[in-house]
Amino acid sequence: MRKYLFSFMTVVAMLMALTACEKEIYSEYPAYGTLFFSADSIDWKGEIRPVHSFSPGQTVYVGITIERDGAYITRATQTWTLRGLDTDEVRTETKKVVDPVGHEPVWTFTAPMEEGEYSVTFKEKYSFSAQQRNGTIFGESATLNSKFRVR
Repeated sequence: MRKYLFSFMTVVAMLMALTACEKEIYSEYPAYGTLFFSADSIDWKGEIRPVHSFSPGQTVYVGITIERDGAYITRATQTWTLRGLDTDEVRTETKKVVDPVGHEPVWTFTAPMEEGEYSVTFKEKYSFSAQQRNGTIFGESATLNSKFRVR
């Protein structure tokens, strides 16, 4: 009987030691760099050449560099907003992205027909597959913005 009790206690001790060694996993927000504009499609493997002035009706590519990928993000809802600083024009687009970890956000739009200064803002809401340190499974990024001119 003692032999069985000793074996049982040894197994329980080993299981407790194994579960005590498990590391908690938590989701992480991505860390974004700069929001930039380009007149060409964005090649993330090449050199990024930001542009700050566009012709009316020209295609504008907007990209955001990633400094840290983030972790355990299952879905992101991106909100891109174009605002005229000299006009009341506002254009908003919402994009849903599945498994966004490691993918730089990109948006393409047509430059307004009116000359002037404009801004683009970006914000992202996340759904995580692992909880954050505070216990939640949802979150959102800070708002990024940048300006460009139509001439």
